[in-house]
Amino acid sequence: MKRYFLLVLIGFLLSSCATIKLPKSVKVKVLSNTDSVKICLNNDTSKWYNTPLYLNILRSSKSLSILAKKDSTLKQLNIKSKLTVNFLLGNLCFGPFALLGYSIDFTNPRRYTYPSNILIDYDSNNFYIHKNKKIFDASEKHLLSIKTSIPEGNIFYLNKGDAYGNRFGFLGFSVGFDYYFNKKYCLNMDVGTLTDFMIPFPAPMDYNDRYNKTNATYGDIQIGRDYKRWHYDVGFQYTRTSYYVRETAELYPVYIDTLIYSKHQNNLGFALSVYYKVSNVFNLGVNYYPSLIVWDNNRFSTHYSHLIFFELTFKMTAYKPKKKT
Repeated sequence: MKRYFLLVLIGFLLSSCATIKLPKSVKVKVLSNTDSVKICLNNDTSKWYNTPLYLNILRSSKSLSILAKKDSTLKQLNIKSKLTVNFLLGNLCFGPFALLGYSIDFTNPRRYTYPSNILIDYDSNNFYIHKNKKIFDASEKHLLSIKTSIPEGNIFYLNKGDAYGNRFGFLGFSVGFDYYFNKKYCLNMDVGTLTDFMIPFPAPMDYNDRYNKTNATYGDIQIGRDYKRWHYDVGFQYTRTSYYVRETAELYPVYIDTLIYSKHQNNLGFALSVYYKVSNVFNLGVNYYPSLIVWDNNRFSTHYSHLIFFELTFKMTAYKPKKKT
């Protein structure tokens, strides 16, 4: 009973991705194709701002109202809010807890966002959302981001004791950071764990007779580069793989689970990663960790092994340098 309660509690805490991960406000850049344009928000004419500028707008289901003024000409612009990618996709990775996550997010305005760039076009007497190719925040020197990841699709090629072989499964968890030492390149490190859980969401599992289990822990250090929506990393990694053979027997009214055999091995090799930026917060990634150096019981040798895993990654800014004025 405690195990089921713990799983429900974990699902409750993790499932609400938009509520937990997203800040209360969204940064919006408002600019104009002519000079001397001022704006106010939501008809608050006591506060006028000169364009171009960045504004932190509180997330809301309501449209953002912008009143623009140039000389004696006033123009009104209403921009509808939209649902975030984090809300639409983030909860899906928690399987049966997704409905719980959505129900929580439906009570929170953090599930909404606004366009990151808004252009006021006076020449054509029109307003529109600026379709800038640079839709993501540019990385800055000394920018520090904290990231958490959930592996969903893990491929193991590891030492099983009598031979090397493949295993496949789901789930795991990792934490790490990205530190940009210039605008394009960063240093990043991660530590995490992978499992061969049979399904891609937390749920109680019952095993009958003899069965196999595999898990791995890893740490990496990499140099990364941004290119438009893509981010590439290359570096080194250390992994420790574990392979178990267990057996479940019924001893009424309970089941007895016994360890039959286990094999552990340390591996050292390269780390290669590619991420696609769905948003400034949510990324999709794939990692390839090939190893050539292995050791066990203080005996070193060379043998190929690897980990390949797909990730759902969430990033939060921990430190952002202040702009010089």
